[in-house]
Amino acid sequence: MERVIDSSLITRHVGGVGVFATPSMIGLMEVTAHQSVREHLPEGQTTVGYEVCVRHLARVDPGRSVVVTSLLKEVRENRLLFEVSCTSDGTLVGSGTHKRAIVPALSEDAD
Repeated sequence: MERVIDSSLITRHVGGVGVFATPSMIGLMEVTAHQSVREHLPEGQTTVGYEVCVRHLARVDPGRSVVVTSLLKEVRENRLLFEVSCTSDGTLVGSGTHKRAIVPALSEDAD
């Protein structure tokens, strides 16, 4: 997934125009992992994240692009282990692991 760092992905507590926020990076990693396996799941199934272990290593300013990747490393029953990373202009911004579980998708009419 490639994404431009816009105002929805930054934190401003650092001052100035802000920087790419760690929770935003983690969110992009989760979405990327989910999307990478979505078409391979049985009908009526989806994935949910249950563990994230990543390090945020470098600053990314608003307006710059990041590329987020996920690599499925292990499948055990309904549990998936991914290696995830985020880069910007060839610099490693973040990396680590993310675990997801395959679960039944909720129906549209669920409360």
